[in-house]
Amino acid sequence: MNNRDQIILDHLPQVELLARRLHRRCPQVELDDLISAGTVGLIQAVDRFDSSRNLKLKTLAEHRINGALLDYLRKVDPLPRTVRHFQKRRDSILAGYAEADRPAQSQIAEMLGLTERKFVQLSRAVTASEVIRLDDMPDYVRRRVA
Repeated sequence: MNNRDQIILDHLPQVELLARRLHRRCPQVELDDLISAGTVGLIQAVDRFDSSRNLKLKTLAEHRINGALLDYLRKVDPLPRTVRHFQKRRDSILAGYAEADRPAQSQIAEMLGLTERKFVQLSRAVTASEVIRLDDMPDYVRRRVA
């Protein structure tokens, strides 16, 4: 085993730590897939590391690993960033209300600075991208699919 391989092996716990941290925020993504993506970032960091720049490999590796993880999430996300941003803003507004006290659709649209038509369009895009497990579907739907 050469020095490069040993350095990569020595820093794999850093990949796992960062992948697990992100996995807590995005549990729908497989942890193994995140670790694989992070490992690619680690390899890039090791290959591009220049000790003469007075920078620690761990610092560069963390930056590259996080970048690779975020790139992977963007790649597997079915929604464009603008729609995902809308979803986060909408959900943060709705989180402040009890189910029975939620404002009307037009009021939420106004709070977000959107027309009601645009609000409906973005909400439909969010709903259409939601993954539904077959086990969570009613029996009559499962029988039709199977």
